[in-house]
Amino acid sequence: MKKQGVKPVSSKEPKTRARRMSPELRHEQILHCGIQMFAERGLANANHADISAAVGVSIPTVFHYFPSIDMLQRSVLTEIHRYFLDKMIIVRLDKSAPAYERIEDLLLAFQILIDENSHYVRIWLEWSGFTRGFIWDMYLDFYKEAVSGLRKLLLEGRQDNSISSEINASDAARVIMGMAHTVAHMRYSGNSKRTVQNTVHSLVMSYLAPEE
Repeated sequence: MKKQGVKPVSSKEPKTRARRMSPELRHEQILHCGIQMFAERGLANANHADISAAVGVSIPTVFHYFPSIDMLQRSVLTEIHRYFLDKMIIVRLDKSAPAYERIEDLLLAFQILIDENSHYVRIWLEWSGFTRGFIWDMYLDFYKEAVSGLRKLLLEGRQDNSISSEINASDAARVIMGMAHTVAHMRYSGNSKRTVQNTVHSLVMSYLAPEE
């Protein structure tokens, strides 16, 4: 005889739902998940479905905040732009330490970032070689601002004699951008932190520091 009022037990696990949060926090959550997905899968490969699955929200929810893949890519790259400019360059301007020390510290900060927040570095590396479309145009804007910030730092060093007077600040700023790529490539190819530190110190002191 069938028992009344007893529901059969389902073998399916209940679907995990994302917790409720304000639109502002949800936007930030989806954006930072987008950074993670683009870092893992590539700027041209990650999509709304990937982010939906990672966050635990519906695909339409992701489209609500970022209506197209272009908008999602632009938002992610704008955040990478902001982070590298504010946290790596601007924060080191107008300080009392010699400029060559601040530049060495900036370059070594890349290997710390690789250990602690590698998604930003991975996207930056791919972005810098993505030489087509609006993604490349956005990188050129970032590059221009980054070089400008580094040039200002170098000119500070020219004024307090902590940078060689023989150095052209604009040229040196572009070289420093190349040094940052070198640091990232060294770490991702397996070089030790000590090797990176020695390489950076040697490059900075031989190229930027004034002769004693």
